[in-house]
Amino acid sequence: MPQSLFARGKQYLKRPFTLLIVPPRGAQTRSVRFPCWLLSLSGFLLFLLLATTIVACIRYYYMRGERAELARLRAVNKKQQEQLAELQMQARSAERYLQEVRDLEQRIREKAGLRQGGGYSSRSGSKSGERMRWSLFGASLGDQNAGPEQVGAALNATIQDALEARDSLQRLEEDLDARLKYLAALPDRMPVSGEISSYFGYRSSPFRRRGSEFHDGLDLAASGGTPVRAAGDGVVVFAGYRAGYGRTVEISHGYGYSSSYCHLSRALVKTGDHIKKGQILGLVGSSGRSTGPHLHFMIEKDGVLVDPLSVLAK
Repeated sequence: MPQSLFARGKQYLKRPFTLLIVPPRGAQTRSVRFPCWLLSLSGFLLFLLLATTIVACIRYYYMRGERAELARLRAVNKKQQEQLAELQMQARSAERYLQEVRDLEQRIREKAGLRQGGGYSSRSGSKSGERMRWSLFGASLGDQNAGPEQVGAALNATIQDALEARDSLQRLEEDLDARLKYLAALPDRMPVSGEISSYFGYRSSPFRRRGSEFHDGLDLAASGGTPVRAAGDGVVVFAGYRAGYGRTVEISHGYGYSSSYCHLSRALVKTGDHIKKGQILGLVGSSGRSTGPHLHFMIEKDGVLVDPLSVLAK
């Protein structure tokens, strides 16, 4: 059976194929004869050419689309690189800003006499860990080939440091407020302008020809009626007459400090009044046990009399 089909096909291909050409109006008709296999081969080659052309057109269409997509991706990549470079620049600026904030905080603490090291590592760990994080941060920003993940991590670190810087500055503000409150309360302001006529400690008694006595304050020479000013912020805890000291005003400043202003001719405040440093509280006089107009000024620290000169601002 297969041989019969092969034989028939072979015979078919050997058969001639006649193409009849009929010209118009009376011209001689012509015929062209060629074997059937040639026609079949020509048809196959034509089909192959047509198929190749279609495949080439399809490939060209897809290649043009791929080139367009590639161009689009290149444009997107270029834009992303530009954005990444801008983010790196912003992150570097943020890093410098945070370092300046840290340095500023340290300088403020030093100038204000506040405790040191109250800054950024209080929540994020040790100073060495903080330096390592900043080192990695700087390395990622300095790398021109750093990817979005690295820059994102660096920016996250910047945000974390910014939050810690904010918290640290808030604590610094609280510390400054407390420091300023302490400095305002500290009785370090000279209550009157005048020469020191007698110092704190043992001295010859001005009331007896012989012997010495302990002088529990500082005598400041001033004319009668000279305003006496508070040495620091506080609350008046006594305003009245004391034996030996005459008219006296005592102020509690907090922090263990209190100050007394004695021999006044007149007190201008009363018990319970809140006093500001430098506020006038009375007038110089010579009330009580006194040899003449002057201010007897005393300071106590935690209930113990101390030399006022050890507290008064130099």
